[in-house]
Amino acid sequence: MSESQTLLLTDVVDSTWLNETLGDAAMQPLWQAHDGVARQLMATWHGREIARSDGFLVLFKSVGDGVGFATAYHAALRSLDARLTARVGIHVGPVSLRENSELDRLRGAPLAEVDGVALPITARVMATGTGGQTLLTESAVAALGPSSMRVKSHGHWRLKGVGEPIELFEIGDEHSAFEPPPDSAKSYRVVRVAGEWAPARKIPNNLPAERDSFIGRADPLGTLEDLLDSRTRLVTLLGIGGIGKTRLAVRYARTWLGHYPGGAWFCDLSTARDLQGIFSAVANVLDVQLGQGDPAEQICTTLAARGACLLILDNFEQVARHAEAALGVWLEHAPQAKFIATSREVLGIAGEQAQVLAPLTAAEGTELFTRRAAAAAQEFAATLVNMPTVTALVDLLDGLPLAIELAAARSRVLSPTMLLGRMKERFTLLAARGGRQDRQMTMRSTLDWSWDLLPAAERAALAQLSVFEGGFTLDAFEAVFRFDGEVSPSTPLDLLQSLSDKSLVRQVGGDRFDLLQTVQEYASEHLRAAGRFLGSGAEAAQDAERRHGEFFAALTEAQVTGSRCVELGNLAAACRRASGRGDHAAAVQTLALAWAALELRGPFKLGLDLAMSVLAMPGLPSASRPEYVRGAALYAIGRMQEAGSAFDVALAASREAGDPSREAEVLIGLGALTANAGRTDEARTHLSAALALARSSNASALECAALNNLGSLNERLGRTEAAARDFEAALALARQVGNRRWEGGVLGNLGMVQMAQGRVAEASASYEAGLALARELGHKKWEGNALCNLGLIRQLQGKTESAREYLASSLQLAREMGHARLQAFVLCNLGITEESASNVEAAQEHLDAALAIAVELADRRTQGQILGYLGLLHCKQGRTEEGRRMIDAGKAHLEAIANDSDLALLLCQSAEAHFLCRDPQSARSELARARSLVGQPTGSAGTSELESALDRVARMLSQEVIGAG
Repeated sequence: MSESQTLLLTDVVDSTWLNETLGDAAMQPLWQAHDGVARQLMATWHGREIARSDGFLVLFKSVGDGVGFATAYHAALRSLDARLTARVGIHVGPVSLRENSELDRLRGAPLAEVDGVALPITARVMATGTGGQTLLTESAVAALGPSSMRVKSHGHWRLKGVGEPIELFEIGDEHSAFEPPPDSAKSYRVVRVAGEWAPARKIPNNLPAERDSFIGRADPLGTLEDLLDSRTRLVTLLGIGGIGKTRLAVRYARTWLGHYPGGAWFCDLSTARDLQGIFSAVANVLDVQLGQGDPAEQICTTLAARGACLLILDNFEQVARHAEAALGVWLEHAPQAKFIATSREVLGIAGEQAQVLAPLTAAEGTELFTRRAAAAAQEFAATLVNMPTVTALVDLLDGLPLAIELAAARSRVLSPTMLLGRMKERFTLLAARGGRQDRQMTMRSTLDWSWDLLPAAERAALAQLSVFEGGFTLDAFEAVFRFDGEVSPSTPLDLLQSLSDKSLVRQVGGDRFDLLQTVQEYASEHLRAAGRFLGSGAEAAQDAERRHGEFFAALTEAQVTGSRCVELGNLAAACRRASGRGDHAAAVQTLALAWAALELRGPFKLGLDLAMSVLAMPGLPSASRPEYVRGAALYAIGRMQEAGSAFDVALAASREAGDPSREAEVLIGLGALTANAGRTDEARTHLSAALALARSSNASALECAALNNLGSLNERLGRTEAAARDFEAALALARQVGNRRWEGGVLGNLGMVQMAQGRVAEASASYEAGLALARELGHKKWEGNALCNLGLIRQLQGKTESAREYLASSLQLAREMGHARLQAFVLCNLGITEESASNVEAAQEHLDAALAIAVELADRRTQGQILGYLGLLHCKQGRTEEGRRMIDAGKAHLEAIANDSDLALLLCQSAEAHFLCRDPQSARSELARARSLVGQPTGSAGTSELESALDRVARMLSQEVIGAG
């Protein structure tokens, strides 16, 4: 007996290609994960699995359940592997459910079979879809009813074996492209023409055939469709040459061809140079014989007669000035016609909607390279080993499709690593080989096309913009730009606007612009070569670089750090160039400003490299500032001995120069270094002297730094009350003078004291406040510290997953910055977290890595702490001799620096180790010593890590006594 059912079919798209790409060994666990998550979701959404072949056939109680399963299923596949996509078809119709016999099941048959025409309809609907799509029939949409999810009709489709066309709908979330699927042998879109259903593919058109697969661009394609689906009738696709404007326009036309029963026409205007050239090219494409009348009106009459039609006008930039005389007329008098213009500059006519086409995303670019490289060289395999290299290569290629395709074609002879190493030969590398003869045969030729259309002043402007690294503002451009030593016929603002309109300059923020790397290198070549524009050549390049350096050397530290360190690239470039030309003052000043940014966000190694380039300059008069930066950078990356030597040189130079502020700065660096090395008396002397100098110089930021470091020293020694006073004084000063940078940093350190005192809620609030400030200001170092500390709090609260998330984020930041000490702290906290989750191997791996860094840093306190955790872990695993040795070594470190609270915690760990070794007497002795160090009364349980450890060991020993009794 038949009854109406909701049928759902799935199919993994391109599974054979993925299997060949990954290999059988990697694909098998992926299939297992796929099947496992699909079946788990079936249970969640009340689905009954009927069959499994290339996909699943599932019956659901309602269409809503089926849609819920499909949405969750697509999301699950994205989390498993971005390349793993599936299509889903849902239909509601009458079926008969036939249970198989037990014997048939033993022979491999499923539990039941589905009979009825609804099953092949569902199969056709599913097979029509593309990766990531969920398609529904009219009956399924009707049964679903109102939905909070987006539902979009893709028109009527003729399905093989089904009598009448069926309207298909797509349902999805923000990850869905909502693009009509392509025609296939078993399904194709149809439209009503003269009362009859006709294949949409037979709609008249001259669209170029796609030579290979279209990859990515879901968002811009959806945006283009949304615009033309509204009242917009002219969309100008804007972008630099090679970014894929033409490919996107043609893809749209083919995908939505059914919207234009009057036809879709592609017209290449690359050879047009005037209005008559536009008319001739369009008339030729539309098969219009131009007579004696107005050609614009003759073409308009043809367009109007065709009704709902689409005209793509490719390469409009060189005839943009004639847009109103051509497109303007057609827009006005052919009301059903719609137009897409591809151009490197806006047309500037009424009714135009510009859509700027951005480069491919990293994922899209990586997939494009992988596919094209595999087509060019059969032996190319996108393994996990070379994927990071491919992604880095795509980044250097600016995500430009043409550049990526040209590079991928080189895979016949060059591996991704070799390609990456040759990127300095970018324009030689990015040249097509073989029979291709169009103007985009090379990246150079497509840029030459844009360059040739520029007037003289714009050529000079673009060339001089190449001296910027990491973007620029209008003010910076005004400071750098010169036009052959004379006044430009256009203002810098006009030039910048025009270059932006022509897609050669990108606006990347409210007042910030940049060049793609490819454009920058091209423009730099023109700046340095004579004869490329009025005044170009080596001298012009040197002058532009000098003006660039002067502008950035004149910035203040507050300007540099107050803008989220956005000018770091320019400051680093200015410093290198000044060092190269022997400009001492500019080199030292830009180094100081670059370090002000690097100190907040890293990478610290760059600070060291810049300092070394400045120190290598002949005749450098005073090494105070460069030596301090060298010392600070060496300290941050963990090279302590070299850092100390650099600080000593910087201290002597600052005293010789009679500069108390610089002397205080160096003393703070020395104080931090000696404190970490366990030379606490020496550290206090340095920091106290720095505090006095900062106060006498009225340098509030240095005073905050000195107080903060004194607080850290006292916290290191377990003197929490004194540490709290120092931190609170620093915090009050920071707030008084409005120094939000130091406010955020001190809040984090104050949280450490609150944690040590067992005030967990207050500590968490301090860390959260510090984290918010760090993120607001772009202070990655403070952000990493706060995340690390919050991770430890979450671990102590038993929130393991949350702890892992915080600590993983902190570790990533630490590695990006090259911050050695933070890496050690995070790894230690990760070890503690994994041990609490009984992941012993992971815990030991993290703790071993943390200890190795602490040894390199010669940080006795951190070594002592880690050795305690690691030693107890070994004892718990039965490696008691090694564990006891580590705990004793940790004691030696902490006793040497006289940190009572850290030593008390380690003594608790030692007591646990003795207890595990069946030596309760020694355990009691260690516990008693720990209590004597911190004055903890017997049986008092607290909330800090130390108090919890004291309580845990006391309970352990009391249970031992009870057991003995």
